[in-house]
Amino acid sequence: MMESACRVFTERGFSAATMEAVAADAGVAVQTLYFTFHSKAELLQAAYEYAVLGPDPTPPHLSSWWLAAEQDPDVIKAVGRLVDGTVKVFERAAPLVWVVRADEQARRAYDFNENLRVEGYAAMVDFLARKHPLRPRLTRKKARDLMLTLLGPHVFFVLTGELGWTVRDYRSWVKVAILNEIFGIDAAHPPGPHSTDTLAVGPEDPHR
Repeated sequence: MMESACRVFTERGFSAATMEAVAADAGVAVQTLYFTFHSKAELLQAAYEYAVLGPDPTPPHLSSWWLAAEQDPDVIKAVGRLVDGTVKVFERAAPLVWVVRADEQARRAYDFNENLRVEGYAAMVDFLARKHPLRPRLTRKKARDLMLTLLGPHVFFVLTGELGWTVRDYRSWVKVAILNEIFGIDAAHPPGPHSTDTLAVGPEDPHR
């Protein structure tokens, strides 16, 4: 039911989506849907939480990719792990962000998860800064704000959903952007034995 709800809300938006449409997509009786979620707003809230967590309801900061990034002493590899793991969440949840923000009740789920993201990204910046210093004169708060923006569902959705970037384009670009803007690392010439063959500055141009 959750996958069907995510699909219907994403395709139709909150107003046009109906409990009947979700039930039909899921192959269940609409009464079953109402018995479980009571209202469309509750269903949307549950769908958004499902999209954020995925089939395995493990919070991002307890996920294997996050823990691996914490333990990796190399900031470039750690950023790569964090981007790869976070992008998987965005692929599920980013299209629903616009839907949940449009509904007052469902927005509570968005606000709750966004507060968790702010806290998580602050912790992320803290442990990354122990691996490599931040850019000169960049405060931890501003570094967190940059991380929230660059590695955020809004930028991801605009680039991949509206401007034609592939997920790989975004993933490669945001790794470079984080390393450069937050840590002052030139990803084209990183310190040490790092491979940059997947790092790019934007989508591939077929005319180049």
